[in-house]
This record gives sequence, structure tokens and C-alpha cells, in this order.
Amino acid sequence: MGKGVRFQGLEFASVEVTEQTTWAFAELTDGDGLRATVEITSGAQTAMAVKLLPEMLHALADEPVFNDEDVQSRLGLSDGDLQQDKARATAISGLRSAVTDVLAQKQGKSITEFLGGNVQDRVPLYGNINRHLLTRERTPYAFANAALMAVEKGFTTIKCAPFDEVRPPSTTDAILGLADMGIRRVAAIRSAIGPDITILVDCHSRFELHTAPLVAEELARSGIGWFEEPVEPTGDMDALIQIAGMVSMTVAGGEGGYGQQCFDELIKTGAVKVIMPDIKYCGGVAEAQRAGKSALALGGQVSPHSPSGPISLLQSGHVSAALPGSMPLEHAVYEATWRAEVLYPAEVVNEGRLTVPSGPGLGATLNQSVINQRGKRWKP
Repeated sequence: MGKGVRFQGLEFASVEVTEQTTWAFAELTDGDGLRATVEITSGAQTAMAVKLLPEMLHALADEPVFNDEDVQSRLGLSDGDLQQDKARATAISGLRSAVTDVLAQKQGKSITEFLGGNVQDRVPLYGNINRHLLTRERTPYAFANAALMAVEKGFTTIKCAPFDEVRPPSTTDAILGLADMGIRRVAAIRSAIGPDITILVDCHSRFELHTAPLVAEELARSGIGWFEEPVEPTGDMDALIQIAGMVSMTVAGGEGGYGQQCFDELIKTGAVKVIMPDIKYCGGVAEAQRAGKSALALGGQVSPHSPSGPISLLQSGHVSAALPGSMPLEHAVYEATWRAEVLYPAEVVNEGRLTVPSGPGLGATLNQSVINQRGKRWKP
């Protein structure tokens, strides 16, 4: 069975990125002195995730953990419990990822290798321009300019979330008027970057069964690559199944899903063609790899959801590297000019690709001097 993991140290760190974004991290140390750093950014649920993590560690203190799935079984939590509790899903996902990281280090393997993949120097990314635009002008011109910046840096796929003005419920008569600015933003991107760059559109669950197909028909004029979460997949799967059968483009989603079974159901029912497990919420890096491997076997596709900080991007990079055939990985571009410095060694994104370190475990940790300068550290 090998030597298990028994965490004996826990510290937290956070960095305020913008008025809209704060990245939160946990650093866990086991009895052999091996350290795993995970991201636990969870929006309004971050504070509760920080509170829950030491409670979970205390509950696991008596016996070592031998694999990431042991964490959930030892804590007596079901996938259904965690699907309904984002803070708890975040805490346990971070803990499960940390277990995988330390086990990989004990074997002298990178997370990619530990998950059964072959070491890859770089993995492809797509550029999510929305985080960059959250605190800036959101005109069609601004969207187009942000997309053009990303293309000039080597990204061949761009994602945007353009539908600020839409809030359900709506009607078939009103929806195209409400969505008009969003449709214009996408059209401006297409005009700026030309026909050969893929555009992905994230709807942030702002539509309904009777409105989503009407908007999708308009977006089709701009030749979009996927239609992401027109409705919430885990909240209204029946509607999403029907929408997927009515629109001409690929439907993607599942960023809030927990556990492989959830993602299997999304693919098997035809609700989505592309699953988007987020390692911060889905059960951690190993569970994301299991879900992705299963989706590929079922004839679907996988593209991890990763609009957050450099720790979660690198964790997701290892997952992507361990999934031959996966689609490009999400990267939130231009949110902070100093982003790369948060990692040691620094994050390397070049020509639309992420460099994945080959050292044991994650291959990087937090740059403590940057955390001290820009953020804070604390113990529970």
C-alpha cells in the first residue's frame, strides 16, 4: 500500500488581485516535511472553506490517508452532500489535491506522472478575457481589443462572458433586446480577430429553455466554438438536455460539478459535449482526471475550468497533461501584470501554452516574498 499521508501543519495565504478577485491558498505539511500548496478560492464561500479545512484535518488526524478518495470516505460525505455545499466541496477538494500532491512527491513523480500521464513540457491554453474586463470598460470595442491582445500573444482560442445585461426570467419577445449588447460584443471580437480564431461564449446561466436557442441562433452568425452553460447544468439538467438538442454549436459546462458521477451523467444524457471540472470544487486533481478520462471514453470532451490563480492553473495543467486528447485549458489573461510572480518558480505562459514543471508533485509553490508584499499569511 505504501506510506500514507498525515498532515501535521496548515497555513493559509491570500492575495487581493483586484476589487473583484482575491486568490486564497492553503499550504499543508505532512509528517515527512513534504508540503502541498492548493488554491481554495471560492468567492463568497472562501471564508467558510478556510474554517472547514482545519476541522477536516482534525477529523483525519488518527490515521494516515493512503489515497485522495479516502478523505471523503473517512469524513462520511457523499457526492450529493458536496454538490449542495460549495464551501465544503472547496475544502475537501483542496485536501484531496494535497493528498495527491504529497503522494506524488513520496514517489518522486510529478502530479502528471502520478495520474498516469506522460510528462509534457507545455499544455495548450485558451485565453479567458473576462477577468481582465471585469474592472474595465465593457463595450464591444473593449472586448474586441482584449481578444486581439490575447491573439497577438499566441492564443488561438478566446473565451468571453458577454451577457451582463441579461437576468432571468425573461420572455421570447424580450430576450434578443436584452442580449443585444452581448451579441454585439461577440460580433466585435469576431470582426477584430478574423475567422480562424475560435471564440467560446460563457453564458453564466443567464438564459432559460425558451430563450437560450434564440440567442444561440444569433451567436451562430459569429461562428462560436461552444455555448457554455446557458442554464445551470446541475440545477436544470432537463432544460440543458433540450437546449443541447436544439442549438447548432457544442454545449459545454459543469464547472460547479462534484465527483465523476456528476460529469458522467452530463455526458451520458447529452446535456453537454464538453465537461469542465474545476479542481477547486470537483473533488481535486485526481477526481478531475478520473472525470476527464471517463468523459473521453464516453465520447465526450474535457476542458478543465480554471479562471483563477496560478496554483490552480498549474494543478489543472497537470490534469490536462494526464488526459491525452483533452481540449485547451482555461487561463484568465491580463488580470494582474504580476501574476506569474506569485509562483516559485514563476509561472510561464508563452504562445498560448503553459509550461508544466517536471519536478516531484506540483513542481512549484508560493513565492513567499510576493505573498508578504502583496497579500497575507495566517494560521488557523
